[in-house]
Amino acid sequence: MKKRIGSILILSLIFAILSCATAFAHEFILKPVQLTAEKGQLVPFSVVSAHVFMISEEMEPLDKVDVKLISGDKTTDVKLSPNEMLMTLDGQIKPETEGTLIMAGHRQGIIWTNTTKGWKQQSKKGLKGVISSGKYEKFCKTLITVGQPDDNYKKVLGKGLEIVPMSNPALAKVGDEIVFQTLLDGKPVAVENMLATYDGFTLTPNSFAYFTEPYGEGLAKVKITAPGTWMVRVQHKDSAPTADYDSYVMRSVLVFEVK
Repeated sequence: MKKRIGSILILSLIFAILSCATAFAHEFILKPVQLTAEKGQLVPFSVVSAHVFMISEEMEPLDKVDVKLISGDKTTDVKLSPNEMLMTLDGQIKPETEGTLIMAGHRQGIIWTNTTKGWKQQSKKGLKGVISSGKYEKFCKTLITVGQPDDNYKKVLGKGLEIVPMSNPALAKVGDEIVFQTLLDGKPVAVENMLATYDGFTLTPNSFAYFTEPYGEGLAKVKITAPGTWMVRVQHKDSAPTADYDSYVMRSVLVFEVK
C-alpha cells in the first residue's frame, strides 16, 4: 500500500513538473476573424496563446506584447485590449491599401526559473535551489489579403525569428507544397524541425498535422492537405548560459489562409 502511494506521489510530481514546463510552450498566434478583406473594412483579431490550435488558454501580459500592421513600406502600431472572458488580447485593423498585409506580433522574452521550491518568473540570479532557467521569446506574422495579393508576403522584417514563404500562400491549393525559410535577424538559420497545422484539425493539445525537417539555408517544405487557416511554427534554442538563464528559446509562427 505504501509502495503504491509512493508511486502515485511520484507520478503526480512528474505530471506537475511537466505541466509547468509546457506552460511556456503555448503558441503565440495572431488570429483575425478573417484573412481576406476589402479595403477600408474593419478586421477584428485576437492574440491567442494556445496548446489547442487556435483556442486561447491563457492571456499574454499586455505590457509584453506589441502588434504592428505592415502595408508595403508603412508600419502602424495596433492597439490591444484584454479580453478576460476569452483569455485573449483583442484589437482591430482597417486596411487602407490593397495587397498582402502583414500583421507582426512580438511577445517579449520572459525568464522562467525552475527551483526546488517551484517555478519563478524571474532570473536565476540570486535564487537558491535552481534546477534550470530559460528565457522564452515569441514572434508571429499573419498574412491578410486585401483585394488582390501582391509580393509583400515575402517581406523580411529582419528582427528576431521569422518565417518567410518562398511563394504566395494566398495562391496555394490543397495538394500543393509550399517552401518556407526560417530567418534569425534576417539571416537563414537552421532549426530542428518545422511543424504545421490548420484551425480545427484536432482538439488534442500540442498536435500538428505536419512535421518536416528543414534542409539547406533554413528551408522547409510543407504540403497543404486541407483548406482553412494554417500555421507553421519553428523554434530556435541557444544553449549558451548567461548569469540570468541557462538557455534562450525563440519561437515563431506564420499564419496564412488556403482556399
